Amino acid sequence: MKSILDRYLDRVLIYANKPEPQSAAIRRELKDHLLQKVDDLIANGVPKEEATLEALRQHGAPKLIGYKLRGPFPWIDIRSHGTARGVIAIGPRAVGIFAFGGVAVGVFACGGAAVGLFSAGGVALGLLFAFAGLGIGGMVNAGIAIGVVAVGGLALGVVSAGAYAMGAWVPPVTTYESISHYPVGNAPPLLRSLESLLNVDFRISQYMVIIVPVYLLMILSVRSLQYREGKRVRSENDWLIDG
Repeated sequence: MKSILDRYLDRVLIYANKPEPQSAAIRRELKDHLLQKVDDLIANGVPKEEATLEALRQHGAPKLIGYKLRGPFPWIDIRSHGTARGVIAIGPRAVGIFAFGGVAVGVFACGGAAVGLFSAGGVALGLLFAFAGLGIGGMVNAGIAIGVVAVGGLALGVVSAGAYAMGAWVPPVTTYESISHYPVGNAPPLLRSLESLLNVDFRISQYMVIIVPVYLLMILSVRSLQYREGKRVRSENDWLIDG
């Protein structure tokens, strides 16, 4: 039967998810460090039968130590809990170039709450583009859209269009009810030039029958990866594993 120290190291390395040669080296280094810690505790009067457990408690929970060993920004980081950080980051919270999570921050961000250059989610803040239930950003297509160019059921923008639209310029042919700063035909050329971007947003709306299933499929795929990661690290419920 494995010692409690070896079981601890097993869990650390599962969370770290390193290739075998690196795992072996990490195990040796951590084991030497922990054994030294045990000897120090015994020398300070901690009973021998308690010293190992105390050393492990002081060292930290396996998931925290393991995740730290993944490095600062790996190519792909999938976590079943905590904040994933990587070029491709998937987790309850995610930070990356491509970020998928309940809360996602990235160049391309997708999540319940998403922040990025290009964002999609329940609530999305997109510097260039946002697609969401509630969207804020440069060019926004959302149920409630707030942006430079906004299209939605309720749209507020410099140039906006939708069922209910308010903005500096609201092209009359693209809305039902609106409040526009400029009367029909009096918008400055710059605002009129932005009308072409409305066409892009409207085309996105027309392609919802394709976009929504693809979006849902992507979310299901991400959830599947998270589930597999959780299953990989799941074990009996004690502090050495879940602490």
